[in-house]
Amino acid sequence: CFVVKRINKLEKIILVRPRGFCAGVERAVNILDMVVKNYPKPIYCKHEIVHNRYVVDKFRSDGVIFVKDIEDVPDGSVLVLSAHGSSPIIYQRAKAKSIRIIDATCPLVTKVHLEARRYQNEGYFIIYVGHKDHPETVGVLGELQDDNFAFIETIEDVEKLRIPNDSKRIILLNQTTLSLLDIEGIKKCLKSKYKNLEFPLGKDICYATTNRQMAVEKLTSVVDMILVVGSQTSSNSRRLVDLSERHGKKTYLIDDQDDLKDEWFDGVKIVGITAGASSPDELIETITKVVIKRFGGTRQELKVVDEDIKFINYPTKINI
Repeated sequence: CFVVKRINKLEKIILVRPRGFCAGVERAVNILDMVVKNYPKPIYCKHEIVHNRYVVDKFRSDGVIFVKDIEDVPDGSVLVLSAHGSSPIIYQRAKAKSIRIIDATCPLVTKVHLEARRYQNEGYFIIYVGHKDHPETVGVLGELQDDNFAFIETIEDVEKLRIPNDSKRIILLNQTTLSLLDIEGIKKCLKSKYKNLEFPLGKDICYATTNRQMAVEKLTSVVDMILVVGSQTSSNSRRLVDLSERHGKKTYLIDDQDDLKDEWFDGVKIVGITAGASSPDELIETITKVVIKRFGGTRQELKVVDEDIKFINYPTKINI
């Protein structure tokens, strides 16, 4: 006797906007693509250009060599710096090794680097909130010297934080891809502990991070389950999963269509799909088509926020 498993049929697949590539990721990917087309191989890239396996594998097939340590880059090579930013020591070592740098750092990350330098020069004690060992955090902390700063990740870290008594001016900086809920909670705790705490002009949480989190919050109210297209290494993708789960939704982070499992869809009628800021449209489209083919349902779009930001400032002399 054979038992035939009945695959659940969906009613709707709702794709929320905005989703996928942000302006900083699009710029970084375009820069590396132009370098691939204009320079002889091998081409090196410090860290993954963006945190997405699909994108990185594509560039690997084009001959790009991704490295974690600049000492692995031969002298005189061409090196693209990833969207996440790099510490000053990377630029210093590149100069010493006659490495030609082409910088694909997101302008919003560069803004935080510039703030770190400025506030340090002005004598501020800097509190930086981020994820330990994330390349963006490593890059910004590399700007800071003389132990006149503190790194924290959680509200629990705030409780243990001790700042020198002679610190008259205190400023808070943060990683651009943090959860809005988390950073607001940390801000509140810090402000109650340090009345003289200041914040930089403009928010350091990336506009795309904010928009995608707002979109996911809206999506949770109209679906039974959410698929987040993104890699485990993507901080902003994991924050989307966290936010969805906080709203009580069954949520899965997937790299591609091969990660889909039939049992996820048991009893599900409406599926929502979003994507982290490093996930390309072509990957999202492929996954959506596979979901429809395997589980049925009609496709709908849900626009939550208009997003039309583009970064047009590209490095000069990308062409040989």
